[in-house]
Amino acid sequence: MYKALAKVLCGVISATCTLGFIGIDERNPEDEKINLQSPSLVYVSMAGRYANADVIAKQEEADRVAEEADTEEEANAARIYNSEFFSLDNYTITAPVNYEEIADKIRGTEDDDNKENYDGNSLWVKNLTKAYAQASTSSKVLGNVGKGTKLIRISYSGDWSYVRLSNGVKCYLPSSVLSGKKVATPTPSPTPSPSPKPKKKKPTPRPTPKIISKSYSATVYAGTAIVARSGPGIAYSKVTTLKAGTAIKVVAKTSNGWYKSDKGWYVLSTITTTKKTTVKKATPTPKPSTSSTVKRGDKSGGFAKYIRSFVGCRYVSGGASPSGFDCSGFTMYCYKNYYNIKLPHGANMQTKYGTKVSFDSMQVGDIIYFDHDHNGKADHVGLYVGNGEMVHASGVKTGVKCVSVSKLKDVFMVRRIR
Repeated sequence: MYKALAKVLCGVISATCTLGFIGIDERNPEDEKINLQSPSLVYVSMAGRYANADVIAKQEEADRVAEEADTEEEANAARIYNSEFFSLDNYTITAPVNYEEIADKIRGTEDDDNKENYDGNSLWVKNLTKAYAQASTSSKVLGNVGKGTKLIRISYSGDWSYVRLSNGVKCYLPSSVLSGKKVATPTPSPTPSPSPKPKKKKPTPRPTPKIISKSYSATVYAGTAIVARSGPGIAYSKVTTLKAGTAIKVVAKTSNGWYKSDKGWYVLSTITTTKKTTVKKATPTPKPSTSSTVKRGDKSGGFAKYIRSFVGCRYVSGGASPSGFDCSGFTMYCYKNYYNIKLPHGANMQTKYGTKVSFDSMQVGDIIYFDHDHNGKADHVGLYVGNGEMVHASGVKTGVKCVSVSKLKDVFMVRRIR
């Protein structure tokens, strides 16, 4: 009998709860309807039970029977499903609160600026940002979150969002760096491979001049002060300086125009003569010797031969010796070693020396200045050697070379050193 009553009672309770879930309230059909959203919110109030002596006695008897029952099932049947004292009318089934009310209490009121809103959506990080342990920039920094990182936002309030990263780490990020639209992850820039160091080109060795006549025998004289060198070229070391008119016994001649003396050193054949002449010793005076005042078109002057002897020397920036010249270093070297006249190293600085002359009245040894930049300052120089020609340290590719003055461009001025 108890089992039958229990089944009936369960049916009645189930029906009542179902009516409550779908929002039916016979007492208040229009006002204050309560929607029961979960059985967990239903509780039974014992406050409305009939508290008379018969009911209490029957309850005590049921408790005794339950204690003496052989099984738990029989004990429960005695306590709960005893139709003599348990009646649905004696109990009130209520839903004191629904989920919205619970959420409102957790979030706060509508007027609360810092109320917490629950999210659960996927968001993306717009810019690289720091992750914090609390909703404050003064809290511990947990690390950095990169641009384009996808995450789940658990909740947000004010300017902060509580998020969960893909690795499970939970942290706070500024809400301003989050976007509901997918943000592309920046492609890392490839690490540039180191550029290979350019291999230094080995200088092309100059061909060693060959002696074309071993049986050559003659006596020549220095046409001017001549530097005798250890080999057939101005790149070789200086051995001695021969005064003008010094006799030189020649034993061989090289393919590049040098004489080898019986003493083993070499002199340039073009600045020697077969006739002995007497030349006054040059003195350091602003007025050059007669050898430098040879008229234009005459190549027999000693200074012209001296200047021409350096044709073929290589160009070196800042150089002022036969091992390497730049343009002003070349003019400076020639005047210092031939006339003992000192000029500064610098094309524009040399314009302050000597006297300005016209291009048409040039003489051997005159300095020709150029303004290739057209800024009113000299940036290149050369030496006039007569016969319409100029010798200058042209550049790295050509070195010291002889050119025709008729082809010159950007001539700035001509000056004569006296």
